Amino acid sequence: MHKKLLRSTIWLFFIGAFLILSSFIGCGHRSPIPLGLSINLSGYSGTPAEDIEAGARLGVNEINEAGGINGRPLELLVEDDKNTKEGILEADERLISKGCPVIIGHTYSQNTLIAYPLVMEKKRILFTAYTATTKLSKKDDLFFRTSVDNVLYGKAFGKLFEEDGLKSLLFIMDMSNSSFCKDLEKEIKRNFKGKYFEVQINTKEGVDYTQKVEEVLAYGPQAVVFLTEVKATGIFAQKLRQKGYNGRFFATLWSQGPRLFEYGSRAVDGLEIVTFLKPFYKDKLFEAFSRSLRAKFGREPTPKSARAFEAVKIISQVMKSCSDPTDVYCLKKELLRQRFNFLLGEVKFNRFGDVIRPIYLIKAQNRKFVLVRRIF
Repeated sequence: MHKKLLRSTIWLFFIGAFLILSSFIGCGHRSPIPLGLSINLSGYSGTPAEDIEAGARLGVNEINEAGGINGRPLELLVEDDKNTKEGILEADERLISKGCPVIIGHTYSQNTLIAYPLVMEKKRILFTAYTATTKLSKKDDLFFRTSVDNVLYGKAFGKLFEEDGLKSLLFIMDMSNSSFCKDLEKEIKRNFKGKYFEVQINTKEGVDYTQKVEEVLAYGPQAVVFLTEVKATGIFAQKLRQKGYNGRFFATLWSQGPRLFEYGSRAVDGLEIVTFLKPFYKDKLFEAFSRSLRAKFGREPTPKSARAFEAVKIISQVMKSCSDPTDVYCLKKELLRQRFNFLLGEVKFNRFGDVIRPIYLIKAQNRKFVLVRRIF
């Protein structure tokens, strides 16, 4: 009798220990996977980052509602880079210290270039949907982007200007993002042989719009190319039209967003944008994204929120393919191997983590963007 009791006690002990151990293992298996988002939330021109954060959070919510990454929830950790060198490095250091295998960032090419050496040194993936500078092209590293680089933009702008018979251009360049502006200017000049003028501003330091508009008018260009963010583009367009300038306006996807009409009003009607983003996507996936964004975050879809959502979905897909979703080199291998199609068309990375996507010409018209044609 005593032996039976002893055997039962021993079995109960082992069963209890097994259940306790299993619960610990299960909790470990269900521990969140950290995903970093490093963006400008409080520095100059930080408002669009709210769209980026909303798009990223919506992507994470959908992933977790569908079971997470092989049963583990994805946790979005957001840091404010403040649009300063110090803020960028501090924000990324914090995300690295919290174990993020991937950092989505940053909002500008210039900011991504600042972050790049640190993130590469710490062997994390730096994933951006917003950086076009060619300084990060054709590198076998841990940098990936879903936005095309300035080589393709330069070819598209050059083709457009030649076809339209333009002879003189003036670039308004926001030097707070100089690596983007100077880089794109160089690529356009490779593909268009005409007269070039340049007016520089720095939105971080403040802009004397009246003086700069007079500089533009003194050159008398056929067209003005805005290498500026949405606010500066809208204000310049208004002030140039008020002064009687009737040449053409061109811009990049840096100006592509609904706030352009808030700052530019009727003055931006006719402004032409060269971009890899169509002004609208009539499919069930984009419609569902738009409904969810409005319902959960009270925000209208924008190019920035859509790109953030797409980035999170791509990263989650490759995490599911790795036995350890924080294994940076497995993530890199899967990013290079797979194809993706979540919201804005097919994405396939080349061996350097760069992409080629269709390039479109769109136009601002009656407070909306309309598709003119595909350039490439």
